[in-house]
Amino acid sequence: MSTNRAWRRLRTLSVTLLAAALVAAVAGPALAAPDADTAGAGVDRFGSCVAAQGKGQVLLLLDESRSLGQSDPQAARITAARYLTEQLASFAASTGADLDVAVSGFSDDYHSYLGWTKLESQSVGTVTSAIDQLRDQAQGQDTDYWLALDGARQTLAQKRPDDGAAQGCQMIAWFTDGQLDFTPRPGVTKPYAEGRTLDTEADREAMIQAAQQSICRSGGLADQLRSSGVVTVAIGLASEGTSASDFDLLRSISTGQKTPAGPCGDITQPAPGDFYLAKDIDDLLFAFDNLSTPGQPPLTQDTGACVIKVCDQAKHRFVLDRAVGSVSILAAADRAGLTPVLVAPNGVETRMAPGQAGTAEQGGVKLAYRFPTDKSVSIQMSNPDAQLWTGVWALVFVADSDEAAKTRSSIHITGDLRPVWSGKDTTTLHSGDTDIPMSFTVHNSAGATVDPSTLPGTASLSTSIVTRNGKTVPIGTDIPKGQITAPRELTLAGIDPGPATLRMTLAVTTAAAQDASGRTVPGTELSPTTVDLPVVIDPPVGYPTIGSRIDFGTIEGSGTATAALTVTGPGCVWLDTAEQTNFLATPDGSGELAVGSGASSQQNCVQVDEKQTGRLELTFTAPQAVNGTANGTVTVMVAPKDGSAQPLPIEVPFTVALQKPLDTADFAITLVVALVLGPLIPLLLLYLAKWYTARIPGHALRAEQFRVRLNGTAVVRDNGAPFAIGDRDFIALVPGLDGPTRRIDLGGVTLRTRIGRSPFGVGFVTASAPGMAGAAGRSGDSWGKTPDARLPLAVHNTWFVLHDPTGPENTATVVMLVGGDADRGRIDQLVREVSESLPRVLPALRTKARARLDDDAPAPRPGGDDNPFGGPGGTPSGGPGGTPSGGPGGTPSGGPGGTPSGGPGRTNPFGPASGSAQPPQNPFGPANSAPGGGPVPNGPFGSRAPGGAPPAGGNPFGPGAGGQPPSPPPAAPPRGGNPFQP
Repeated sequence: MSTNRAWRRLRTLSVTLLAAALVAAVAGPALAAPDADTAGAGVDRFGSCVAAQGKGQVLLLLDESRSLGQSDPQAARITAARYLTEQLASFAASTGADLDVAVSGFSDDYHSYLGWTKLESQSVGTVTSAIDQLRDQAQGQDTDYWLALDGARQTLAQKRPDDGAAQGCQMIAWFTDGQLDFTPRPGVTKPYAEGRTLDTEADREAMIQAAQQSICRSGGLADQLRSSGVVTVAIGLASEGTSASDFDLLRSISTGQKTPAGPCGDITQPAPGDFYLAKDIDDLLFAFDNLSTPGQPPLTQDTGACVIKVCDQAKHRFVLDRAVGSVSILAAADRAGLTPVLVAPNGVETRMAPGQAGTAEQGGVKLAYRFPTDKSVSIQMSNPDAQLWTGVWALVFVADSDEAAKTRSSIHITGDLRPVWSGKDTTTLHSGDTDIPMSFTVHNSAGATVDPSTLPGTASLSTSIVTRNGKTVPIGTDIPKGQITAPRELTLAGIDPGPATLRMTLAVTTAAAQDASGRTVPGTELSPTTVDLPVVIDPPVGYPTIGSRIDFGTIEGSGTATAALTVTGPGCVWLDTAEQTNFLATPDGSGELAVGSGASSQQNCVQVDEKQTGRLELTFTAPQAVNGTANGTVTVMVAPKDGSAQPLPIEVPFTVALQKPLDTADFAITLVVALVLGPLIPLLLLYLAKWYTARIPGHALRAEQFRVRLNGTAVVRDNGAPFAIGDRDFIALVPGLDGPTRRIDLGGVTLRTRIGRSPFGVGFVTASAPGMAGAAGRSGDSWGKTPDARLPLAVHNTWFVLHDPTGPENTATVVMLVGGDADRGRIDQLVREVSESLPRVLPALRTKARARLDDDAPAPRPGGDDNPFGGPGGTPSGGPGGTPSGGPGGTPSGGPGGTPSGGPGRTNPFGPASGSAQPPQNPFGPANSAPGGGPVPNGPFGSRAPGGAPPAGGNPFGPGAGGQPPSPPPAAPPRGGNPFQP
């Protein structure tokens, strides 16, 4: 790359970031009904995969472009994404599935906010905290679909199954408020448009075409994702000033449907994904809600509202029996102020005060409800063993006036049953075989077998084999519940060997029931539960069997990669080089990719004896260094070892990740140009833009500091009680957060924003205290040599640990930072994180901090021991009586130069500042003495002399040093002070 081009890139990026940091706008969303353009086939496919494999991954991919300041000023996307996370966690808990979630953002770049995290009750807070970080990140100048999808491709590739038996179950939940677009600015380039910049309006139009072409061409980026088995679900926010047509390309990418924007990709079956259009926050909630029970679509109803009291005509009814494991309801009215009422089968009503989250219980059925917006309510129902569970339930909205209102509901009734192939581990499927015995049964979410004939309602099972080319071989259709477990037979005559899918669909309708008035209400037809189980149809008996997939891993730069296909004898196996490799997807500019093997004919095939295993070695060649994924199939020939039958071809899918190496020359040129050949102003602008955006959001915050210790793997408070929150904790708000800020003082602990050494990326926050090392909560992230805890800019609902590396190894201080609107559930989530993570984080922090101490310790004196304090004679300090310092009053330093002993040497990072004779001001340890023997201030956690801070456990915002009277306490938090007391 030329130096002029490198300079243009750096200069343009500088101006871009600065402009993004300084531009903001405010507008309100338009109100409209939701518009679902697909029937949820993509989400259903993901759910069927998860039901079969028991695990899957969901990537939350959220727009960060600056247009969100106008289209979504209240951050509705954050509310909706948080709601989806919580609903997915409930789905995973009720079905027993393992779901991993990651959070990323995109605009004119792509970056991760949270890596893959298992979604469970203990981690929901971690995921939602990561989502919250995007609340104030709306400054990007582009809406770059290509960077979003390519970044998602790389993130999802990190969770590709290791065994290669199946692609895995992966879905992108992709939100944006606009169409593919760019902001013209000089010198900006994109990886999919080599040699093109964004200098002018004409360049902008050309860049849009280049991005769309790269995504939608045959084998392009869209096909790379689809051929990797990734389901893409896109949600577009059509606020005021945008129209549905603005999302034509987004719809084509996600669904594979041809729109006015044109076709996108060649792979359109099975359904690549879904698209939903939303026009306000409630639309967004319903759109995200469609993803919350994959494979089990919700029941949707639209009706009106009642006036003053519950009425029949406005009820959203549903019937439950013991085939149902849990119920999740999202309902909304078209105006605020209506009261939702849940009516139990016995007629008892549970009224939910608008805007006030709560819990209730009806006949043993547990209810939890909250209000995501002022017009919507979310309700969770659990405990199907309760006697009142079975029967007719209804949700109704009640208005206090006769003003007309419309209401809608999305009711997720999660079936507790799924079909299972009993012969999964004992039956081998061979091409050409007939009368293959097949048997099926039904399991509940706990994995226990359920006799389907005892179900109170109706049930039926349909099963079939679906081959790789889409051919369906039926096994049984609409088998009634009394015959589901009866033996059946499968015929594979004329079916080619290779990967296939066993599809099992269980349809259940709950039993009819009488409502409180005695009227019989028909049972509710639940969404069918489909399980797509990957299977392999082996060649006929006498032929060798082979693995189902080939994964070449990653090729960095141009070159080759090898992989082996397992072969089980008896037989002979080779790669059919006469058949062209079928590439389904390839990166831009990849050149003539090829798959080869030394075993390329029957004469030099891999021969394996009966019941023995061998390997067919394969080589993938990439002539060009590119970024992307290459997917396709190769034809492998199999034949009996004795040559008694004709060879058979088997199509085997393969995948390989292609990655450009770091262009060190490009990097060096850019660095030299920036630092030597050109003015430093653009580089300074980069840092200025990063500094400008590195601010802690100005939202209400509560902070509390806890002295804790580890008792084995248990976390206890300093009084020996298990770590928990008391009624007097989190009462006061942290002052100074009426707007964004770069610094917060928490009584001896300081939070500061940092931008780091790189001019790129986003800033972060460090938490520090004198004499202490720190690490962020669950992640254990730290920064600097001390080290200090490293937190995201959105510090709300996070925690960190501070530890004195010279003190006891099992003691520490946990600092919890809680949003002003956090409820008890959010606090309890953080408490669980502390209890689970601190036994891992604290030892790692101590090891890291002690290593720093060792690095800074003075060299041993001749003839002396390796005394880290530098005292003579092997004593810890050289002071009389083996005192740790030799200073007056037993202070730990007392020596000049800030060294721990008073001897020469490098400065201890946990001790006093250089040139000071004062002891370390550790705010968390026991009180120290000044050289004159008097007490010195000791921060908010230890005792101080009169006139200092209050004793441990006191208000961290209390009086300062010097005996000044305490300042008035901060104002009480909104909504009545302590949120954890009635």
